[in-house]
Amino acid sequence: MNNEHKKLILISLNEINFDIAYKYAKKYNLKNFQYLIENKTINYITESEKDYNKLEPWIQWSSVYTGLSSDDHGIFRLGDILSNANDQIFEKIENLNLKVGAISPMNVENRLKFPAYFIPDPWTQTNHDGSFWSKLITNVLIKSVNQNAKNKLNYTSIFFLFFIFLRFARIKNYINFIYLFLFSKRKKWRKAIFLDLLINDIHIKFINKYSPNFSNVFFNAGAHIQHHHFLKSIFAIKNNNFMNKNIDFIDPIYESLFYYDKILSDYVNNKSYNFIIFTGLTQTPNPYPTYYYRLKDHKNFLSILRIKYKAIYPRMSRDFLIEFKNLSQSQEALRILSNLKTSNGEKIFEELDDRGLSIFVTLTYNKIINKNMYINFNNLKFNFLNLVDFVAIKNGIHNEKGYLFASKNLKNLIGKKKLNVKDIHKIILNFFKN
Repeated sequence: MNNEHKKLILISLNEINFDIAYKYAKKYNLKNFQYLIENKTINYITESEKDYNKLEPWIQWSSVYTGLSSDDHGIFRLGDILSNANDQIFEKIENLNLKVGAISPMNVENRLKFPAYFIPDPWTQTNHDGSFWSKLITNVLIKSVNQNAKNKLNYTSIFFLFFIFLRFARIKNYINFIYLFLFSKRKKWRKAIFLDLLINDIHIKFINKYSPNFSNVFFNAGAHIQHHHFLKSIFAIKNNNFMNKNIDFIDPIYESLFYYDKILSDYVNNKSYNFIIFTGLTQTPNPYPTYYYRLKDHKNFLSILRIKYKAIYPRMSRDFLIEFKNLSQSQEALRILSNLKTSNGEKIFEELDDRGLSIFVTLTYNKIINKNMYINFNNLKFNFLNLVDFVAIKNGIHNEKGYLFASKNLKNLIGKKKLNVKDIHKIILNFFKN
């Protein structure tokens, strides 16, 4: 088969636990999960670093995209690819005179010369492919994800989201979209599922229109829902006191898998493309509640602290990057943020990555913030609760184990049963080279 006729889709089901998914699949007849797991495709267990601090998706997916271990590629924060010189799988395949597309690949810089389509993830400031629709989708995804912590989308975002919906949503999914949208006010995980379902419909229309040789589509709703609702799962932890106090009549894990099963049907039944379905990592239920908060207004927060800066870039949930004009500004900001404490004497930012003219910041305070809690700064007090949005209680923690499923045509390329995350890069590249 000539290279130009080879076609492969990498479906990134970020952090999905297929061992638990299989239990749901058998109980609720999720046919596509059953199809994948019950040895009707090639399936593998993957591994990654042992160091828990390196078990972050933006680190491990960078290993997939560069073919290097975390120590070798040196990418440890979301957005770090922008200052990293390592080649990515996308431009390597394009250099074989093949057509490449990608939608929301995590921590990837668009270095393609002629992308079939490219929509970046919502946290990495890189160029889309330049088309009208990709520009609009990129902007809406960024705003939707960043406004999700507030459990509220502004009217502008809703209008443009509806505009994208009319253009790309497939009629067969209309009922699903309407249900997820109408019943998401108090069950905000449904917003994440809605976006993944829409991303998939966009992807299907793009591959049908542009027919790329290689395409990557990244789904993050399942990982997000596991992190925040794992202890509500009927298959997670039994007789757990924290779970019993937070029980819900609706199982968010089941809902995410129900819609992912629909998404998978577009790929396991696709005769035109080979596929690799990969999770990168998985999660383990966390029996101890950890509370996540996000700054409501990053610029306003720095203004209150009288921190001078050049630019600020919110990342996923608790993280943000601050850029400065000079080292004097950077060091003053580092001094202020590192000494910032709550009224009970605990630090707010214990993770501050000093990079010279920039600082990568993580809001690490992870206990309940009540209305009487204050931030002390220069003999002034600011109400802590007024400055943050509650994101969620972290129910799932990262695990090095991953799951990979592939079309039977890839069997000879994969070979060994035990794979490292970085091996996926070589498998994809060899598919097009051999």
